[in-house]
Amino acid sequence: MKYLTLFCFFFLSFSQVSFSQWLPQSSGVGTDLYSVYFFDGLTGWAVGDGGVIVNTTDGGNNWSEQVSGTTNYFNSVFFISGSDGWAVGGNFSPFLGMVYHTNDGGAAWAVQTDTLPYYLNSVFFISPATGWAAGQMSQILKTTDGGLNWVPQTAEVSDYTGIFFVNENTGWAVGGDPFNTLSKILKTTDGGDNWIAQTAATTNFLRAVFFLTETTGWVAGNEGIIFKTTNGGTNWEPQNSNTTAGLYSIHFIDNNTGWMVGPDGLIIYTTDSGSNWTVQNSGTNSNCSSIFFTDASNGWVVGSNGTILYTSNGGVTFIEEEEAGEIPTDFLVLQNYPNPFNPSTKIKFSLPQTTFVTLEVFNLLGKSVGVLVSEELNAGTYNYNWDATGLTSGIYFYKLQAGNFVQTKKMVLMK
Repeated sequence: MKYLTLFCFFFLSFSQVSFSQWLPQSSGVGTDLYSVYFFDGLTGWAVGDGGVIVNTTDGGNNWSEQVSGTTNYFNSVFFISGSDGWAVGGNFSPFLGMVYHTNDGGAAWAVQTDTLPYYLNSVFFISPATGWAAGQMSQILKTTDGGLNWVPQTAEVSDYTGIFFVNENTGWAVGGDPFNTLSKILKTTDGGDNWIAQTAATTNFLRAVFFLTETTGWVAGNEGIIFKTTNGGTNWEPQNSNTTAGLYSIHFIDNNTGWMVGPDGLIIYTTDSGSNWTVQNSGTNSNCSSIFFTDASNGWVVGSNGTILYTSNGGVTFIEEEEAGEIPTDFLVLQNYPNPFNPSTKIKFSLPQTTFVTLEVFNLLGKSVGVLVSEELNAGTYNYNWDATGLTSGIYFYKLQAGNFVQTKKMVLMK
């Protein structure tokens, strides 16, 4: 919505509207989705209730349902290539755990096992042969043959919700119990033959784990708790999430920039390694279960009732200002100001007529790093604030296309 005010001669007014940069995509399903994974910027999968698996090959513009062969639910999905992937889950009644596999991108899914005693919550592969799965009632399983056989590993008694490996030897599993009386972090340095308990100052149930290297990682869980380590988990330092809601999923793309999600549309992000966390406007009240980014700009969130959200600028909100004044007589794109900038700048343009407008930002390689406008706009003058937080210093280009009018200008991000 735009709030346009009339003006008197020699006076100029503005209207400002905040726009979420998390945009809904149509999953084509109405069931809850619990996990999302992208192999590259175009190819991804999401899984959830009722054995649902949906796939996209165009960055989420279109999602199509794949036939899984089960009506049990999937909690986690992981792909080691564009074709080779696994989905794990199970059922409550009767209790069972299951692993499904595809070697053709999901055109066909085959059950590897569906006789585990309890359901699985998380799956992670480090190579086409070697992977781990974690779930209820102390289940941590390992395969060395691509999932044909799964061998239980020794672990402390707990329910495990997340598992993450940085190489074939070093990994972590997190969990506890959902009543916040027990918190678990386990680490292995021998591929899971032995798991050693680590301690964070909480009893809250841990739901998610993510590591960038053997030393730097985060865990998160109930009541908005976040802990970070810079020494492989020997010490865990609390961070302020600015929320008391549960946190279900973590994704970092470098040491500084990361996101977490939770209930009621909660998305939080950091650009300083978690020293500060800021809530982003997701534009939804749906529970957000899982988040995945392929780079600093492009990311997806999945959640309840088939919700899929997408951002092309890291989820950062921009501000549109529409100047109320005389109708412009020509198309015009002004140089952004300030330029160079850090981390935000304004891009101003004029439209002599109502038309469909796209305003997009590209890096030097020609890859889109942000879409500021993609809608029909009335004739007038517009001023958009673009925040490049999370992007690296360098030269960028912004292109305005309005009907047959196209113009591109250069700008410099200097941090």
